[in-house]
Amino acid sequence: MDIETKERVDGVDTYYKPIKRLEGWTSRLFWFSAVFSVAVLYSDLIPWRSVQDVPTVAFVAGVILHLGLSLYLRLYLIPLAERKRRKQLLSDSFGVPLTPEQTRAYYNNRLAPSIERLGANVLENAFFSKSICGRMAVNERIRAVCYFIFWFLVVFWRSTPLGLLVIITETVFSGQIIEKLVSLELLRHRNEDLFDELYHEFLHKIDFNSQTGTACVLDAFSAYEATKAAAALKLSTKIFKQYNSELSSEWDEIRRQLAIDTENSNQPME
Repeated sequence: MDIETKERVDGVDTYYKPIKRLEGWTSRLFWFSAVFSVAVLYSDLIPWRSVQDVPTVAFVAGVILHLGLSLYLRLYLIPLAERKRRKQLLSDSFGVPLTPEQTRAYYNNRLAPSIERLGANVLENAFFSKSICGRMAVNERIRAVCYFIFWFLVVFWRSTPLGLLVIITETVFSGQIIEKLVSLELLRHRNEDLFDELYHEFLHKIDFNSQTGTACVLDAFSAYEATKAAAALKLSTKIFKQYNSELSSEWDEIRRQLAIDTENSNQPME
């Protein structure tokens, strides 16, 4: 979401960095717990009785830590970062400093602070979100298919112990794999719908100063924020950086097609 050649400054990004780190730890703890849940089944094979309880203790500790970090992410860190991002979006749209964090060149349009600028910013957010979600979903689909194939083979292998089958099934159908894919697909789909909706409103030159235009933009804004809150997912920074140049060029073309920078614009953006 860079603008032209100006350097992009994003003070809100500092709130997303701990989310990325903790997501890595929760993923490691998930697989740590999965491995030791299998080890618990075969702990009686350990020749030293003094350490036979170690897999059980490790499994319990891993599960508790994973739960604690997951709740901390979902209930505190992610809502905090999204609240800061929402204030930054409104600050940019209406020229009001709702947050002390400084941002520059995050949104790429030159509309004056107004309800129309809010609509353009949400349109840009929806465009980048649906594009990044689409690329993230490809990787998640491949992972899910591989896990399903593995699970399918385990299920139809008659000599698989029932306890091991239960653990593998629980792992494959856990929130770390299936729920994440479903949430990502829903986030992508809803952002696509939101983008199409706002695109047609700008295409048909809706009067954003009217009550109808204002209501449409506020509805899109609330729908976008509600969708992000429901998904509770952080979009991949790596994919964003990898495709930012390409997506920014596509966004520039969309702006040109919709004449976003000229329609009802009174002054250029700083």
